[in-house]
Amino acid sequence: MLDKVYAQFARLEGVMAFQAIRQGLILTIPVLLVGSFCLILLNLPLEPYQELLGSAPQVEGLLHLVYDATMGIFSLYVAVAVALRYANAYAERFGAFFIQGAPFAALAAYLMSVGFGTAGFDLVVLSTRSLFIAIVCGLGSSVLYCRLVNLRRAPRLYGDSIDNVFNQAVTGLFPIAVVIALFSLVNVGATALTGASCVEEAFFWGVSALFPLATATLGSGLLYLFMNNVMWFFGIHGGNMLDGVAQSVFVPGTAANAAALAVGGEPVQIVTKTFLDVFASIGGAGALLSLLIAMLVFGRRRSARRLSAFAAIPMCFNISEIMLFGLPVVWNPALFVPFIIVPMVNLVVAYAATATGLVPPVMVDVSWTTPPLVGGYVATGSPAGAVLQLVCIALGAVLYLPFLRRYEQLADDRARVEYASLLASFQEDERAGRERALVAAPGALGGVARSLSEDVRRAVAERAFELRYQPQFDATGRSTGAEALLRLEHPVYGMLYPPLVIELAKEAGVVNRLERAVFERAIEDARVLEALAHAGELDFGFRVSVNATASMLQDEAAVGFMIDAFRASGLDAGRVVVEATEREALRWDEGAHDLLRRVADAGMPLAIDDFSMGRTSFQYLETSVFSVVKLDGTIAKGVMENERYAEIVSSIADLSEQLGFSVLAEYVETAEQRDVLKMLGCTYFQGYLYAPALPLDEMVERARLRDGAPPSE
Repeated sequence: MLDKVYAQFARLEGVMAFQAIRQGLILTIPVLLVGSFCLILLNLPLEPYQELLGSAPQVEGLLHLVYDATMGIFSLYVAVAVALRYANAYAERFGAFFIQGAPFAALAAYLMSVGFGTAGFDLVVLSTRSLFIAIVCGLGSSVLYCRLVNLRRAPRLYGDSIDNVFNQAVTGLFPIAVVIALFSLVNVGATALTGASCVEEAFFWGVSALFPLATATLGSGLLYLFMNNVMWFFGIHGGNMLDGVAQSVFVPGTAANAAALAVGGEPVQIVTKTFLDVFASIGGAGALLSLLIAMLVFGRRRSARRLSAFAAIPMCFNISEIMLFGLPVVWNPALFVPFIIVPMVNLVVAYAATATGLVPPVMVDVSWTTPPLVGGYVATGSPAGAVLQLVCIALGAVLYLPFLRRYEQLADDRARVEYASLLASFQEDERAGRERALVAAPGALGGVARSLSEDVRRAVAERAFELRYQPQFDATGRSTGAEALLRLEHPVYGMLYPPLVIELAKEAGVVNRLERAVFERAIEDARVLEALAHAGELDFGFRVSVNATASMLQDEAAVGFMIDAFRASGLDAGRVVVEATEREALRWDEGAHDLLRRVADAGMPLAIDDFSMGRTSFQYLETSVFSVVKLDGTIAKGVMENERYAEIVSSIADLSEQLGFSVLAEYVETAEQRDVLKMLGCTYFQGYLYAPALPLDEMVERARLRDGAPPSE
């Protein structure tokens, strides 16, 4: 059953409208944070603090002002954000246009729908009360605006403005006018049919009228929680919508209990408004404090744990909007069931504890921002109230946990799809020789690139990468060395594509630190391999090849670091080979040549990686500092089918005899390919025919000499 629900929501997630709602709500997080912290500072339940705040009216007034400018008009922000996200997505799919007109249209549609400017208009409507109306107006107006703009895609010039802003603005005139006209007609129709002053008031009346019960019982409490949380899940402020019900049915109960006990009687009402706030909705709508605990203790996704830590302080005051819209919980199918069920289970448990006398009834009304434990103690006048809150929080965390796992699975699946798209795009650019800033890319690709760049940055700082080694062999089958290859395993995406890691490290500004860390790790491993070579277990001249980008080989400080690290290690000359990849052209001035010569003179031979017949390749050879040439993989793999490639390999081999460098063929996958390359003059080989890139211990076992004989194939 749940799988069918998840499948339906998964289809919705691929719809631009659904994505616009989710992303629009996420865009409003900064506003939420500022407003939430102001609310906390205004409502800290400490008497000395409240006295101090009251003695500083300027500070209190400033906090109220900031709150009113953020949470006080929060629905307005949502309408604009949803419209903007839909227009952006539409432009990415169908081509660029004047997307800035969409939020203007949404703003007008929303303000008309909430009756802005009418007699008796209350600014409270602009808060979270009209959130659902804001989502509908933001999305509906943007959908209409984008389609109208798309009907008039032929560019027209209305002025001579150089920056074209005027012409773009004029293109949005007709669509915005149509949107305003249509929403005004809807508003007029709604008011005529219902007698309300606007669409929002008619909607408010309709939702409030849905509550059929008028007595405070366990059943009416469960129904209240059910309706409240269902509305919150779909972006409707349930507390505001059902405030009339709460005031008439549940609020009077606390005073009635206190009066009854004062004359020696029994409490007359267990389920009160404070009872619901303190024991059922701990942490706000959906009892989200339990989800917060589950994420902090058991969560597997780093981003969700960071958000939970960020939301912890507001949620201790039952302000749950950061979690609601930041994770988000609203419109999140994986969390729908516990979001509805957990508060209801809490209510049943608390009701049973109170009815059986384990916990005293609620005697004192407390502010809804009172922190857990404190609220339970103050409301009941007993430590048992705080203990009951702890039990409900723990029970809720247990109930949330399996659904949290499902959410993480769905999020990981979605992230893997986005990563596959990013990787395919990157590899396509790589093959075409195009350069593109990944983290600046629009849409989902840019989002996953930015997330990955942070993961790469963290991996570099924590040295959470590893080196794998692919052994190299001579024509007799003896292993003469190994190439150190960077590997970074991601908890969601698995082993990341190494060139993508390097590119993201560049864009994150940590590529220099990464290269130095890789070089140091390779030096450490080279010392282990040298000891084995001296002991006769590996070829005596066994070498470790380390890749270096052009930026590293052309930086005097980086070259000095490499030389110092090599000398400090005490390794034999020639034990470490530095490979310069041809994908990134080196600078060919006198200073660059001197830096390369310094590397070679320090005892680290230089190799050219990805060597082809291009001009850059021969510029490398003209310097006379390179002693190893590694054939481009396309050439090495193509010799079996392409005579031209075979001629290129033969020419390079002839040149190697004249200039004194050795030729190594990579991507050797079959014995037939190896034999052809050997016939053409290659002397060293590397590829899957011999071994893939292996952990150090496995590579040593593959390359180890046995009784002086080379390892078998």
